[in-house]
This record gives sequence, C-alpha cells and structure tokens, in this order.
Amino acid sequence: MDRISWLVFIPVFLPFLGLFMIIKARKNYLWMKRVFSIAVALLVFAVNAYLAAGVFNGNIYSSPRFIVNGFLQIYLSLDGLGAVFSTLASFLWIFVTIYSFGYMRGHARQLRYFAFFTVCLGITMGIAYAGNLFTLYIFYEMLTLATYPLVIHKEDGKAHEAGKKYLIYAFSGAALILAGMILLSTYSGTLDFVAGGQPAFNHPDTLGIPFSISFILFFFGFGVKAAIVPLHSWLPLAMVAPTPVSALLHAVAVVKAGVFSMARVVYYIIGTQWVSSFNIYFLYIIAFSILFGSVLAIGQDNLKKRLAYSTISQLGYVLLGIVLANPRGYTGGILHLVNHALIKIVLFLCAGCIMRTTGKTEISQMKGIGREMPVTMTAFGIASVCLVGIPPTNGFVSKWYLSLGSLDAGHPFLVAVLLISALLTAAYLFPIVGIAFFTKTSHEVRRIPEVPSSMYYPLLFLCIVMTASGLFSGKLSQLILGGLKVLF
Repeated sequence: MDRISWLVFIPVFLPFLGLFMIIKARKNYLWMKRVFSIAVALLVFAVNAYLAAGVFNGNIYSSPRFIVNGFLQIYLSLDGLGAVFSTLASFLWIFVTIYSFGYMRGHARQLRYFAFFTVCLGITMGIAYAGNLFTLYIFYEMLTLATYPLVIHKEDGKAHEAGKKYLIYAFSGAALILAGMILLSTYSGTLDFVAGGQPAFNHPDTLGIPFSISFILFFFGFGVKAAIVPLHSWLPLAMVAPTPVSALLHAVAVVKAGVFSMARVVYYIIGTQWVSSFNIYFLYIIAFSILFGSVLAIGQDNLKKRLAYSTISQLGYVLLGIVLANPRGYTGGILHLVNHALIKIVLFLCAGCIMRTTGKTEISQMKGIGREMPVTMTAFGIASVCLVGIPPTNGFVSKWYLSLGSLDAGHPFLVAVLLISALLTAAYLFPIVGIAFFTKTSHEVRRIPEVPSSMYYPLLFLCIVMTASGLFSGKLSQLILGGLKVLF
C-alpha cells in the first residue's frame, strides 16, 4: 500500500538542520557540535526504524511530487530495498559518530569535519529514499561534493592529490549516468522506479540498441563509486582521509551508494528479464574485479590500503548478486551489502584504534601488537573470519546465497570464483592476525591503554552485532525474499 507521509522528509533534511546548528555553535564549545552530531544520527535512525517496520508490513511511504517539468520530477519514497539501506546506514552512523569524538580529539578543522560528516548522512538518506532516478542522481552528485572535504581533511599533498582523483573519477561516472538517463527518458518517457522494472523493458525481444547502451552507461557510471575494476584506483588513494571517514566510504556511504544505485537500475528500471538475457558479459567483469581486488590486497603493507583493495573485491560480491538477476542471487547480494558493511566497519575501526594509539600504519610494524592491544586485535580477528566466510558467520550466509544464485543462473564458474576469492581473503587477512599475536618482537611486549572509551565501546558493540548477525541472517533473508514477488 502506497502512503503519502511527510515523515520521509525527516531523515533526509534533519542532518541539514544539524549542519546549521553545528556551524552556529560557538567555536569554543566543541561539545555542542558533538551533541548535535549524535542527536541527528539518533533521530534519523529512529525515524528510519519506524518507517522500515511499516515497509516490512507491506507499506510504501512516499512524499508529494515536486514537478520540475513534464518528465522530470523530484520525490521521496521508501520501499523494502531503501528501508534496508537507510536503516543500516543510519544505525552504523551513530557508532562511527561516537567513534569520531575520540579519534578526532586534538585534530584541526573539527568544525568542518563534523559539519560535512553530518550532512553526508542526510545525502545518503536522500539516495536511499529517492523515488526515481532523477532524484537519486541529484543526491548522488551531492554526495561527491560533500565527501570531498572529508577526503582532503589533512590538506597535505597526498590528500589534495587523492581528492583531485576522486573528483575526476566521480564526475566522469556521473557524466555516464547522466547520458544513460537522457537516453532512457528519450525512449521510455519516464525515470520512475517501478518494482520489477519499467513495462517497456519486460520484453527483451522488442528492445533495441539504445536500451542496451543505456544499461552499459549505468553499469560503468555507477561502477565508479562501486569501485569496479578498472574504475577503482581512486579508492585506495582516498585512504588518506581520517579513519572514520574511510570506514563510512567503505561500509556505508560512497561505495554502497554505487551498488545500491545499481540495484535500483536492475530491479526498478531495466527489470530482471532483460538483464538476465545478456548479463554474462558483465558477470565476467565482476568476477575479474573480485579476484583482482583480492590479489592486489595481498601485496599491500599499509593496513588501510589492504582493506581498501579488499573492499574492491567484496563489492564485486554485491554486484554479482545484483546482476545475476535471480531471487537467490539478489538475496545474497543484498545480504552481503549488509554483512560487508558490518564487517568492514569493524576492520576499519580496529585500524583506527591501532593508528590512534601506536601511530603504526604498516602491517610489518605490527609484530606483537595483539599482545599489546588484545581486545582490538581480537575484534580484528573475528571480523577477518566473518569476511572469509567461515560457517556460521554472516559472511558465509551471504556467500552461500550467491553460490546458489550462480548455479540457478547456470554459471558454476562463479562458484569457483567465490571459493578462490575466499582463499585469497584468508591470505590477506589472517597473516595480519598472525603477525599481531604470534610474532616475536625485539622489544618488551607490554599492555598499553587501547583507545579512548568513545572509540573503544562503539568498536566492541559493533563487533558483537557483527558476530550475532550471522545467527539472525535467516530472518533478514526472509525479509528480503518476502519482497521478491514484486521484483521477479
């Protein structure tokens, strides 16, 4: 049931009000900026949770439409896919915000940091709530602009070089998306999201070259933020950003916006019938991206860069599930969107704790650090097991569905790709745990205070949620499967 509700405006525009309050707060009262940041994150999550409960009971919440012209309209709408993404993002944003309080203590430009950090939440919600492709595109572009100051936060040479490359890649991808939108609207006359795809796309034999070109433009346009190989090189460079920003880039905001938008195109614009008729070419690209990202991760000594290349590989899992265009593939892809977010945010928060406490950034420097920081490295080890996908972790559940979806689509070679990637994931994560706990050091190992409590407790809580999510993946799978009847 489609309902008009003004509540859909709150998650999107409340962070912009928070931005105003943060800017107006007196410079000497940093605690006020922190209060506004966490209050906004909590309220956004509360509204998302309330609306998501209604969505999973069969409702769709929409705003009135703002008509730009005869074929361009802006409006917000929340359905099952948007509810999963918005609730996940706003939930994780709470804990990364708290984590930022400790991590950014003593750093310069905190006003700018918390201002843009907060407004990015609203923009991410705009992507989740977008009712059509035009609305999504507006917020998608805004996300690039809002995350740029966070990427260049340090304002040194490396930061500016990373920011420059980020903008070039992001705007190039946006240009491809815009071209795809123009082509799509010219031949179909609409950019609205329709569950199962626009009716014109449900008859593959009647579609011509323009529709094929449109999908290709969307795949590579959104593939930039999804870090699909060979459009990935901006992501490792963006690791110069503060670690909480890196966590959001990889787990919640930028890269997840790319794969979420791709899911919108496949399941709400093009439709599974047409995509499945020629998706084999894109599946080869995704399979290569999965393996290539894993191989490159093995060779990285910098911890954040190793995790960045890992993200390139793991995002391929989500894209794989989306482009398979069948029920079990879709379930595995959306499950991995959630599971990878939980796992990767724990890994990055662990990396931030190590950097904040010891100043160490290279894996080769971390001999014996597991005995100095046992809680942090234990959390890192648990997250590593989850990312590899060892039963009964959450990573195993999503990869299981992806394997079944691959077999359903008649592509058993993809199962082999998933298995090889799991071995490669173990090869680049488990040695870090081994170096931390089982390597002798030249100096005396001593227990050191790990991190401020504002960093320590969010990490512990998210580690518990990540671990427990494997036990509740069945329930989430049922929610995702429950909405499939309108998509296939």
